Amino acid sequence: MSPLKKNMDNKSAMMVFTNDNTSNIRKALEEHKNILICGIEGVGKITHTVQAVKDRTNVCYLGNPVDYEGKMRPGSVQKYLGYIRALKHDIKIIEDIEGVFLIDEPIILIIDEIYGRSVAEFVQIGRLLDRKNIQIIQITGCIKNMKHLIDKMDIILELHVEGAFSVDKDLAQAICRILGREKPAGKLF
Repeated sequence: MSPLKKNMDNKSAMMVFTNDNTSNIRKALEEHKNILICGIEGVGKITHTVQAVKDRTNVCYLGNPVDYEGKMRPGSVQKYLGYIRALKHDIKIIEDIEGVFLIDEPIILIIDEIYGRSVAEFVQIGRLLDRKNIQIIQITGCIKNMKHLIDKMDIILELHVEGAFSVDKDLAQAICRILGREKPAGKLF
C-alpha cells in the first residue's frame, strides 16, 4: 500500500506496536497518509515524530506558538524551534501556511498542535489533508481539539511512555463531537 493512500482500514487494527514510539510512528508512515499523534504532556510526541522522519527528505514543520492548553511554549518559540532543528537539521520550518499550497513535490508535513488555531487555519489544514502530495503528521495533546478534521485522519496513534496504540476512528469522532464542541460562554457543560 502506498503511504500516500488515504484509507483507514483493518490495517490500523492489525498493526502491532512496540515500546519504541519512534519505530511505531515509522510503521504508521509506511501505511497511512494522514496520521494523528496524540498523548499526554511529556510523552515525546514531537521528539519521536521528528526522529521517525530523521532520514527522510522534504520534511516540513508547521508550528504553533501555543501548546494544547493555550500556554506559550516553554522558554520561547525560537528556543522551541531550535530544539526541533537540533533533532533534524534539514527540516524546513514553514512560516506561512499559504506557501505549502505552492509545493507540488511529495513532502511530509508535521503540524504541531491544533489547539488555539483560528477557523481559517482549520480550513487551510483541512485543505492540506486533502492534498495528494502531502503526507501529514498532525500532533495534538488531546483528540477533542481536532473537531471536524478528525474525519480526515487515516490513523490515530496515541503515545504512552510504554508504547503506543491506535485509537478507533469511530471513538475519536465521538470524542470530537461530544467533548470538542464549542461551549457557550459562562457554561461549564
